[in-house]
Parts: sequence; C-alpha cells; structure tokens
Amino acid sequence: MRVQLDHDKWEMEDTARLEDVLADLSDRAQAKGCLVTKLTAANRTMTDRELVPQTLSQPAKLFDPIQALSERLETIIQRSEGTAKKFLNQVNLEAQDLVESFRKGQPSFQALDRWFGKMADYVEWAHLHAKTGMSGSTMVALKGWVEELMKVRKAQDQVRIGDILEYEIIPLLSQEAISIS
Repeated sequence: MRVQLDHDKWEMEDTARLEDVLADLSDRAQAKGCLVTKLTAANRTMTDRELVPQTLSQPAKLFDPIQALSERLETIIQRSEGTAKKFLNQVNLEAQDLVESFRKGQPSFQALDRWFGKMADYVEWAHLHAKTGMSGSTMVALKGWVEELMKVRKAQDQVRIGDILEYEIIPLLSQEAISIS
C-alpha cells in the first residue's frame, strides 16, 4: 500500500493496520521536527475525531493511498501567537472577574476551577512556545503562583485567592501578553 509524508513516498505491507501506518507517519514527521497537520486517506481528508479504535484497527489497505502533510512545530506555534494572545487576554479578564467576585464575598469556586483549566491550556501552549526558543517567558513565576493559588483554593481562603489573583497572577498575565510577538 502507498504512503506519503510531504514529498517522501514509501510502501507498507497490505496487512498493516491503520494505526501502524499512522504511527510510522508520526514517527517520520517527528524525526524531521514536524507534526502531521493534514491526513488524507482513500482520497478524503480525515480528522482526529475519526481516528477512534474501531477505525484504527482496520486494515490500512482500505484507506489506500494514505498521504500526510507536516509542518515544523516552530511554524505552527508562530502562526498561533495571535490566537494565544487573545486567549491569554480572555484568561486575564476572567481572572479580574474572579477577583471582583471573591472581593465581594460572592466566590464562585466552580468558575475558579474552570479558569484553572483555561490556565492549564495556556501554560501548555506557552511551554511549547518557550521550548521552541521563541520567547523569554514569565512562566516560571506564573507557574509558582498558580500552584500557590491551587493550595489556597483547596483551603477555600477567599481573601488569599483574591490577593494572589489581583497582585501576582494578573500582572504576570499582562506581562506575558506583552512578551508574545
């Protein structure tokens, strides 16, 4: 069966399962410092939502030809900077709203927990951004304060939560937004 990654073409055994072919594609892309960004199987684009165990366990020959495009991680990260900055600004605004609710004695720990999830998403992106050497980040300081915030959240210390958000995290988020190109 025919497989292609960017301009590289090769043959794989007809008995291979789709998951084996995709693992090989991914390994080859990673060896070039890239990620697979588009997958075409049987001349139709596949999304990650279609790559479920039932599909992955099927013989790959049912999906012949399999073609994939890849991009360097740095390119993907650089292209996502604008979106990341908008997302960070939204996280910052939500942190300000949280401060207000905690200061008014109307805390929403559920909203705080959702905010932690968004922070985790941003921190993951920022880690990749820094890993690719694209910015000097405030992530070390921010990580420490987020960990401290999680501790005081567990204790439900409303005053300390407001203080950490207002005086430590929000200024760091603002500084982080400036550092994104």
